[in-house]
Amino acid sequence: MAQQISVFIENTRGRLREITKLLKDARIDIKAITIADTPDFGVVRMITDNNQIALKILKDGGFTTRTTDVVAVRIENKPGSLFNVLSILEKQNIDIEYLYSYAASPHEQAILVFRFDNNESAQKALSDAHIPVLSTEELLK
Repeated sequence: MAQQISVFIENTRGRLREITKLLKDARIDIKAITIADTPDFGVVRMITDNNQIALKILKDGGFTTRTTDVVAVRIENKPGSLFNVLSILEKQNIDIEYLYSYAASPHEQAILVFRFDNNESAQKALSDAHIPVLSTEELLK
């Protein structure tokens, strides 16, 4: 499985910029990022090119952080690819907590990053369907 960093922040102007400045100054590259917010706080979820150092820098910078196991898969970047993955999960009655994705260009493969109610079952279902499940290191290649 892959790991992401979750950063809990107040929903105030400039907090996301502070996170990105700390990472920029440490030459940490954010590979994928998503933000969920409420009126009072937000959760920034990200995968970086060095999660261990990023985690330390963010903690030292006063941010509340944690790592979370996620399931990342590589799919073709074309219409219907997400549908195919979701169909596999539906057949196995696997619930998705959240999902984010990224693609380097329209012609390359896309990466889907999932958090499931049961990551292990989802990982097995996807692997059994020959959908490549990626480690953090494989995500960075």
